[in-house]
Amino acid sequence: MRPQLQIAADPPQIQLCAFTVGSEEYAIDIHRVLEILQPPALTQVPRAPQVDGVINLRGEIIPLVDLRRVLAASGPMDARRQKLLICMVGRRKIAFRVDKVTQVVRATRDELKPVPPVGKGPLLSPYVVGVCSREHHMILLLNLRAVLGG
Repeated sequence: MRPQLQIAADPPQIQLCAFTVGSEEYAIDIHRVLEILQPPALTQVPRAPQVDGVINLRGEIIPLVDLRRVLAASGPMDARRQKLLICMVGRRKIAFRVDKVTQVVRATRDELKPVPPVGKGPLLSPYVVGVCSREHHMILLLNLRAVLGG
């Protein structure tokens, strides 16, 4: 019998869609993103606290959430670079407006860290569930269910 060759498997990678909102960079699992597009005309919905309006995407009415409002973003906004991330959250299609889509991040599970607690509450926003530690900066991992209030 010949000895079997042991090949070390690379750790599994996760792909994240990274984007900016204000001066921060966030990311979500790329499998949630159905498409990325230019923001079409928005129809306002009066007294709808969780959504900023709805869009008509090829005949389908989809609620839109502006992440600048939800995350209380600061910093300059360039409307020409804004994008909509059409995402699946549970069984719902939701459009999220972001300032700019930056990159696809390939990360190992070791690079993803939970948000450390401080006292009785989270250190960061309740919408941030972790960070992806990169060489020179960290990308905040966003929980879309929490953004939608559930």
